[in-house]
Amino acid sequence: MTDGPKVERQVTFNELRTFVAVATQLSFSVAAQDLGLTQPSVSYQVKELESALGVALLDRAGKRVTLTEAGRVLHDYARRILNLLDEATLAMERLRGMERGTLRVGASTTVGIYVIPAALGAFKRLHPDLAVSLKIGNRQQLAEQVLSGAIDLAVYSDPARDPELAVSPFMDDELVLVVPADHALAGRHRLRLADLQTESFLTRELGSGTREAVEALARSAGVQLAVAMELGSNSAIKQAVKGGLGVAVISRHALSLELARGDLVELDVAGFPIRRQWSIVHLRRRLLPAAVEGFVEHLRAGT
Repeated sequence: MTDGPKVERQVTFNELRTFVAVATQLSFSVAAQDLGLTQPSVSYQVKELESALGVALLDRAGKRVTLTEAGRVLHDYARRILNLLDEATLAMERLRGMERGTLRVGASTTVGIYVIPAALGAFKRLHPDLAVSLKIGNRQQLAEQVLSGAIDLAVYSDPARDPELAVSPFMDDELVLVVPADHALAGRHRLRLADLQTESFLTRELGSGTREAVEALARSAGVQLAVAMELGSNSAIKQAVKGGLGVAVISRHALSLELARGDLVELDVAGFPIRRQWSIVHLRRRLLPAAVEGFVEHLRAGT
């Protein structure tokens, strides 16, 4: 009977999980953010793993990171190892039940601010000992965090097709075009998007689902919109529109108060409202933790 391959010391699951995050993102800083660690801690764990295995796993050229041949091989094995570990953990959590489990949720900005917190709060009241967390990000970030195991599930629009991800519909959303109440176009009907070509558009950052939906509509209408400013939140955009800095397309879920008070006015424009669907996304596994399965059912029951 052999003792197995010789390494300097035993490799830890934490080191493998950290390496997989770096290998997936090809970035120490992004991996650190996803894992909730400092960048020096991530670098140290990868170096310790390389030292234990006696091979270089990553090529570091300035800020660029690429996988060595050994890194590519280990990435495949490490993901399989961690998937098996996660499956074992899921099985134990199901036996233990959801009362003392964990629930890590991710969501895109609009649904993450205006819908998911209320759902999480209601679910937490039903299961007070459950540890819950919520991360906000764009679609690419959320998909990567689900795939890496950094979060249990995510809610966002237009998820990319991935054989490792299970996607199910959650809630419909409407994107509407709004202007200040005293805007020259307020109250007019049957406008075309071309009628707004001279307007200054206030948009979210690149990667935003709202921005991509508006740009797709503009392309189909053969219209070039004048982007005047990028802002990082719906709240900032609403304040900028009210201040007369431009017009914007925002989810109706984020506008209930402003529309009711008359601070902002929805324009009647061909192609609007843009209808989209938020989806629930999680790893395509046979077993989900009891808390995750319970929250998915809770979300569906509330729609």
